[in-house]
Amino acid sequence: MAGVTEEMAKLPGFRRAVPLKNNHRGATLENSDYLAIKENVQPVELDCLKRVFKWLDQKKDEKLCWQEISEALVKLGHKTPREQIELWIWEVDDDLDNMVGWEEFLTMYQRCISDPTGLEPRNLFLLVQFLMYDKDFTYRISVEQTLQILFVRHGRGELDDEIYQIFGDQQKGLDGQELKITFSQFLYRANERLTKLRWTKKEVTNVSKKGK
Repeated sequence: MAGVTEEMAKLPGFRRAVPLKNNHRGATLENSDYLAIKENVQPVELDCLKRVFKWLDQKKDEKLCWQEISEALVKLGHKTPREQIELWIWEVDDDLDNMVGWEEFLTMYQRCISDPTGLEPRNLFLLVQFLMYDKDFTYRISVEQTLQILFVRHGRGELDDEIYQIFGDQQKGLDGQELKITFSQFLYRANERLTKLRWTKKEVTNVSKKGK
């Protein structure tokens, strides 16, 4: 399979049913402690996930292949090389059929929302997250479109910060209308946030080691 090296194939967890602490998709042994207890997917999220999976599944075979994901990315104005997309699939492909089934799709979402470290692979998750917000598949999202899912996932206390993390300071145009962002803009901010989260985690870990 393109994009998968021999080293990747030999990584622990490159098979279904391997304990999470030994699973490369859990990223690290330390991270597995956080992932052991999965976050419950709320009904609103589940409905959105089903809608997104159905939209992505253009062949209607209940599996997502690299071509289907590629077509979605092209529609979003974010053309991505086949090798990268195959790597996204590999990160969540528990049964090794080079595609993403519904159960793998749902498990991927659970793993990412259960992971406070930012170490869980999130390439496919970020695409799915954007499409969950984009209910009518207009390929752009506004603050209003994200509110329901953000509130269900994070509650009122963290809502404003989550909105800021996605849209930044400027959320309305000069005409007072809500600004809409593209998937590329969303991805840039999400990856920027992940980088900061991972570095913070690394610094805290290093400080803890020095204190021992």
